[in-house]
Amino acid sequence: EGLGQFHSELADGASQLPHYDEADRAALSESVASPIAKDTQLHGLATVSIAALLAVSALWLGSALAYAFAQPVPSDLVSSSRSSVALWARTLGLPAAIGAGAGLLLGLVVGVVLSLPAGRTMGAAAVLALTGVSFTLVNHALAAWLGNAGRGAAGLLLVATIAFGLTSRVPGWLVGAAGVSPLHNGLMLIRTLLAGGSGLVALAGMALLLGVIALGLSYLAIASRRSLTGRQFRRRVSSGADA
Repeated sequence: EGLGQFHSELADGASQLPHYDEADRAALSESVASPIAKDTQLHGLATVSIAALLAVSALWLGSALAYAFAQPVPSDLVSSSRSSVALWARTLGLPAAIGAGAGLLLGLVVGVVLSLPAGRTMGAAAVLALTGVSFTLVNHALAAWLGNAGRGAAGLLLVATIAFGLTSRVPGWLVGAAGVSPLHNGLMLIRTLLAGGSGLVALAGMALLLGVIALGLSYLAIASRRSLTGRQFRRRVSSGADA
């Protein structure tokens, strides 16, 4: 009796199963496959974001460390007979060259890792090289004008940008500060370039504007200190007499 009931219920269940024709089966196969394509796309975007974050953070950290060990303002600034441009170039020359070379190398490495087309790889290398020079100008200006406070600000910008790159849960005031951060702008520019996204022209224009401002502040940190005030002169004379 139990086997008979089981057979009867099984027959009733089989009659209620849906039947799909060829067109229905094709539509269902596409619907089932689409989440896999989306997951692959999300995985690719995550890889691009991490690569951009690592490259930009490395460039910023390198330029910040350069002026943690080297003097941003030459010690012979007042006594030197060389022009302000020459002294400024001497202060920036090696760190800027290292930043450009590191950016070029990172761009090529990122392009190979992400399997980007040759044109986009060369574009990323060129933009990262310019970004390395821009970051050198920014960190020189921070260290020259603010000293250790400027170096601390550079460190805070790096921490905030890494937080932005890894999570969207950040305080509201950091969101506003990110709009004028050269580091955050550089991250968005590189990430958009690597992903082939839109808005690249606006980001590049903002990066150019911030770079020009950094260049001006960096140069003024040297040129505006070629002369001494009366108090500074007396202090130097007294310190020399004590020595």
